[in-house]
Amino acid sequence: MLADVVLPSRRFQVFTYNIPHQLQAQVFVGSPVFIPLGSSVISGVIVRILEESVLPSVRSLNTNISFRDILSVDTTSEHSSLDQRLLTLVEHIADYYLAPLSACLRLIVPPRVFNVTKRFHLTPAGREALAGSVLPQESLSVLQKVSQASNGVHRSSLIRTLPKAATQVMSLKKRGWIEERSTLLVKFSANAQKGKHLQTFSSFPSSSCAIGDLFEQGAEKSPLRPTSQPALSGKLKILADELVNESHSGSFQKHIVIGLEHERHQVFQQVASSLFQRRKRVLLLVPEVHQVEAIVKQLRNLLSESVEAYHGKLSTPIRAERWEEIRQGRVQLVVGTRSALFLPLPDLGLIWVDHEEDASYKDERFPYYHACEVARMRGAIEQALVVYASSCPSLETYSKFREESQEDFQLPHLKNLDVHLIDMRDYVSGTLLAPPLFERLTQVLNDGHQAILILNRKGFSPSLICRDCGQAPNCETCGVSLRLFQRPSRLLCSYCAKCHRTPETCPSCMGTVFRFSGAGTQRLEDELTKVFPSHSLFRFDRDQVKTVEEGENVFRRFRRGDLRILIGTEFLLHQPDPPSAKLVAFPQADLGLHLPDFRSAERTFLLFSKAMKLAQAKLPDDASSGEVFFQTRMPAHHVFQAMKHRDAHLFYQQECDLREALAYPPAAHLLLLVVTGAQAIRVQRVVDFLEQQLKKSEGHGDWPKGGHGMLELPMVLGPLSSRKLGRLKKNRTIFLLKTFHLEETQRRLRKIQQAYDQQFGREAVVYEVHVDPLNIQ
Repeated sequence: MLADVVLPSRRFQVFTYNIPHQLQAQVFVGSPVFIPLGSSVISGVIVRILEESVLPSVRSLNTNISFRDILSVDTTSEHSSLDQRLLTLVEHIADYYLAPLSACLRLIVPPRVFNVTKRFHLTPAGREALAGSVLPQESLSVLQKVSQASNGVHRSSLIRTLPKAATQVMSLKKRGWIEERSTLLVKFSANAQKGKHLQTFSSFPSSSCAIGDLFEQGAEKSPLRPTSQPALSGKLKILADELVNESHSGSFQKHIVIGLEHERHQVFQQVASSLFQRRKRVLLLVPEVHQVEAIVKQLRNLLSESVEAYHGKLSTPIRAERWEEIRQGRVQLVVGTRSALFLPLPDLGLIWVDHEEDASYKDERFPYYHACEVARMRGAIEQALVVYASSCPSLETYSKFREESQEDFQLPHLKNLDVHLIDMRDYVSGTLLAPPLFERLTQVLNDGHQAILILNRKGFSPSLICRDCGQAPNCETCGVSLRLFQRPSRLLCSYCAKCHRTPETCPSCMGTVFRFSGAGTQRLEDELTKVFPSHSLFRFDRDQVKTVEEGENVFRRFRRGDLRILIGTEFLLHQPDPPSAKLVAFPQADLGLHLPDFRSAERTFLLFSKAMKLAQAKLPDDASSGEVFFQTRMPAHHVFQAMKHRDAHLFYQQECDLREALAYPPAAHLLLLVVTGAQAIRVQRVVDFLEQQLKKSEGHGDWPKGGHGMLELPMVLGPLSSRKLGRLKKNRTIFLLKTFHLEETQRRLRKIQQAYDQQFGREAVVYEVHVDPLNIQ
């Protein structure tokens, strides 16, 4: 009988060991065990047991491997169990995202401060030698010292007390008389453990059942108290009643809620209150940390139940304490970011994913999971209700729910706005503010109102171009154009952030006259300062605003009227509670549409929708609606037409049709194969191997040569050279796969992964698969 053992002290690597006959009745999935690794003895946790029925196939794959035996079961640790459903969730994630189980285990490991300690222990052979052999005095002293310590002896302690211990230790290890065991220790917060500071940790998750833990069993659940329910009417009440009925069904259900934020929160409170009365618990996910704290503060004032926040910005001791309180059932409602999905919430009845369209729900670390997909997985495991809530849903969510909620896909915050499209083809190229926008902005400021201008590009200009030869300075390391900044004047690389002096002459032709290509927030700030010298303004981007406190101070000044004009990038819209203004304008609304990204239209639409919420009159005697201006050279684009007619369905329908024609999500699934390494030759060998394997699969019909849309485009793209921020010194190559049959494609890629492991297992090259990537680069 074989067992897969995960080693927490070795970055959760998994190794296979033989279970000796005398231990087979003592071990189970989750048992803490001691196993040999090299010349050391390491503590690990069993995550899978291979029964006799599967051993022949395993051994046939490893005919030349002799599996080492598990030494013993670690009986020194207190342990309880982790929820079986969490462990099942990790298996689903590993299966869907084509990731090793060991890479996914970190998601459900309780937050702890880990330390690895190594101690020498006496072996049975060492005891025999100590009892019956005539030994040199130095060896005898070391063996006696080790034998007297039941928990082992630190190397430092031996060397400090015995002068020649360093050389003797190596000799005794070779003889097999002593062994070095590595044990993982964990430090707890004082409040959570009530005085316990350091204990052996063996509570690592297994793949199928209960595992060791440090916490006591049978924690008493705090009673659920009744809570006041918000008064709802009309469609909101009908929606809330429908969600309550679905949550009481005891089966897995999915639903979408579209509405303004305060409306969504009212419905959420109604559904959550109903579940509290049934002794169920609720998980509310939001994309940003600042949103977590604000919502927790609000809900604690509204609800009588225990509400707790959980996110990665909390210190490890605080997260460890809250993790244990949640596990024991003392918390009825958890508000958190995507990591809260892996909390051991008992009796989970509702997972509410707010702002589901936000890209922050996609984890940028392996296994690159998306919280919306994992919420679906956990909802199915828990037989709970999963709600995707938004004022402007993602295209994937629209595609899944449009048949059930076709009439709801109208964005409520766009109804009372005056939207103006300005065709910039009628004006001279390079115009920052067209006359209609300039005149209206002047009138709004003279009437005592305020304005917000969104230009999603930092700096003064994206590039500096020589008028004579047309060359632009490039970064020598990255090969991309350098961005011009002012105050002080400098050129910056967007990839490596290297700073260069602004040239006085062109290095190519020695010309001395340069022109700007495009405009950034600095240039817009300079232009507005010249034309509106009597009106105070502020540029709100990452160069100006470094902390949340600075941003809040700027917003207070704007609300008091000390600032009349606010210039910002998308960074402004991600701040907590941004201010509103009579006029919101996009001087270069086309910027996002020109990005080489099939999601560019969707991201631009979401950006516009978020910014348009800020357009509203604030003066008490002004009953007029807010105004939004778009300056564009593509007024017929479906993004702008949807905004002009305030018809979100127009955008969603046309964008879905376009994605289907190009075989992009949500019509198809994407998989990104990434090969990264420091040596180009090694990377190329892996790329050639993958290209051969993909062509072989394509020839077998696993991926159709043409798409199912009108354009019949290839379904396997690549290999393509790629660069990524922060990884400039790495050689990086990608393949892009489109598929209408995800499960079959995943099965084929698992076979390719097995062949890769056999041929390149020891190569210094990283090969990863991104399932449903948001960014292709």
